[in-house]
Amino acid sequence: MNFADILLVSDYDNTMTGEMHLVPEENLCAVRKFTEKGGAFTIASGRGMREWYESFHEVPFNAPLILSNGAAIFDAKAKQALYEAVLTDRQKQLTKDLFRILPAGCCGLIEVGDKSFIPAEIYEQSLFKGFPGQEILTPPMEEIPDGWSKVCFIQLPSEFNLQDKKTFEGNGFDTALVDQAQKLAEEAGLSGIRSLPFVYEISPEGVDKGTSARRLQQLLGRKLLAAVGDAPNDLALLHAADLCFVPKGSILESEGAVPENAILTVRCEEASIADVVKILEEM
Repeated sequence: MNFADILLVSDYDNTMTGEMHLVPEENLCAVRKFTEKGGAFTIASGRGMREWYESFHEVPFNAPLILSNGAAIFDAKAKQALYEAVLTDRQKQLTKDLFRILPAGCCGLIEVGDKSFIPAEIYEQSLFKGFPGQEILTPPMEEIPDGWSKVCFIQLPSEFNLQDKKTFEGNGFDTALVDQAQKLAEEAGLSGIRSLPFVYEISPEGVDKGTSARRLQQLLGRKLLAAVGDAPNDLALLHAADLCFVPKGSILESEGAVPENAILTVRCEEASIADVVKILEEM
């Protein structure tokens, strides 16, 4: 079996990862097998450039990463962006309007290149204050530099537990607030999506994981795009792919949003990426 024609793109959280948000060894072995047989493999994540090493360093990807929901294509070897989309000045101003309607304790994370910022005006009241393992800068809003690639609004539950999957399924923003944020995003020509119950993300117009995956496919000269994802911010990627896969038990399945042509794999904690590579081998 030769995978030389294929670019395989996987979401990271709850797709590449399994229980305790760790990557199953079976997935790592499967990716090695896939790349050894000529395949190109990478991660497409909502996470930004700052987090690539912290999050993905153990995954044996051999193609540039797709980050910030498609706003950046990042060559990890050269440590440089091959593509990056940013908000216009008008979009930035309307994005700032969203901060004014956030409830107390809510947080807004702004990605600029390989840095992440939380405006000082909201950091002191947010649950992110003192959150371990974060290298996030907290200047006043007006001192955050230009080049915003993504803004992520987060409302963590008061008893947040990163290792508890129910945290990701049962808590989140008030629907009316998300509707108001979506209206402002659309007026500004932004791409807005509720990627998790407690996460609302906006990106520059026309930016998504699917568009950037096709751009990367062309850069690499691969004939077929295969994709795996579990959440609403993966839908553009799944729809763009020639072959798409969704883990059983995913948010997309629970919401009835799995694309009609998608192939269901085993659950993410049962090594869904290993299942994808097995299916590709059988094809």
